[in-house]
Amino acid sequence: MRFEANGPWLLLLCVLVPAASAAQPKAQTQEGLADGQRATRGDASSHENLSQSLLLNPSDGLSVIGAALESRGRSRSKPDCSHLVHAVYGRAGFPYSYVSSSDLYAGVDEFERVTRPQPGDLVVWPGHVGIVVNPSQNTFFSSLRSGVGVESYSASYWKARGVPRFYRYAKAAATEGRESKIGTPTLTPTSLEASANTVTRSSANLNPVGIELPRVQVINSARPKPEEVTQALLPTLSMNPEALRESDVFKLAPSLIVFSRLEVRAVKLHGDQGRAEVRITAPVSIAGGQANLRTRQEVQTWPLRRRDQTSWELMLPQDAIYMPRDTAVRVLAHQLALLADTENPSANLRQKSQLARMLNTLLME
Repeated sequence: MRFEANGPWLLLLCVLVPAASAAQPKAQTQEGLADGQRATRGDASSHENLSQSLLLNPSDGLSVIGAALESRGRSRSKPDCSHLVHAVYGRAGFPYSYVSSSDLYAGVDEFERVTRPQPGDLVVWPGHVGIVVNPSQNTFFSSLRSGVGVESYSASYWKARGVPRFYRYAKAAATEGRESKIGTPTLTPTSLEASANTVTRSSANLNPVGIELPRVQVINSARPKPEEVTQALLPTLSMNPEALRESDVFKLAPSLIVFSRLEVRAVKLHGDQGRAEVRITAPVSIAGGQANLRTRQEVQTWPLRRRDQTSWELMLPQDAIYMPRDTAVRVLAHQLALLADTENPSANLRQKSQLARMLNTLLME
């Protein structure tokens, strides 16, 4: 029996970090620029009067993208586009008062219109809104006809809806708007979550915590077969990722092996001892603080010993953490979001780049 960790959706992050670390992506089309020069409430030229430090910077944009990745699997239902975007921004630590996509298109105080989008900006049509993922590839994240996912806003369907407008979150305006509306700050569930996010990210130092690995896996069978060993392994290897979410994956004592397929090929028993041959396909691994993005296949031998007449114990390796691909995506996306939102956008650039490239590898496989 084998296990494949198939991701529910494909996210294009091919050049996300280069696009985010650059001062600005390439200019929009002339048609978009012409539209952006029209006099509207959300006139693109208005953001020139606002200090760039008060707008969402490229590192902030990575935080929004990380929150979008984490939104996978949070709900089985299909949210509407404006509520999805509102929730993602809130989880990224950039809350704003909910408004519809039509209001966003017209322009609101919390967002400044721009002509050159960066990752994390809004892309808006009358009646639809999404989050820019990769400006150079014109990709955006939103609630789509096929479900939550990514499409190109240069596709014919979206072109038929007209030229989109791009908006960037204005941190100062959002703060002033909240204060003017509530007067004295009130701790609502949303503000509590946002405050917790801010506290977490303001100290966004991931901890080099050692992880206690399970030592044995019980196989409830008198003579276990390969598929029985695999079935017993999966719950353990699909460990709760909470212990890793706040731990620096580059400073873990054991190696981290992210597998897309795990297959127990054979089980050999001799008296009270035995062994299981485990074949692992790993597209990503981290060892010694370095990420390896070359897919590798290896066969390992894990010892078995008889526990009693009806069960065996499989001895698990203690030098590596084996994690399914989908679990790893949630962990790495969370860490990217934490590192992206720091006071110094240039800090931890190497780690941000490695995390983004690992996510790209896992999601594109």
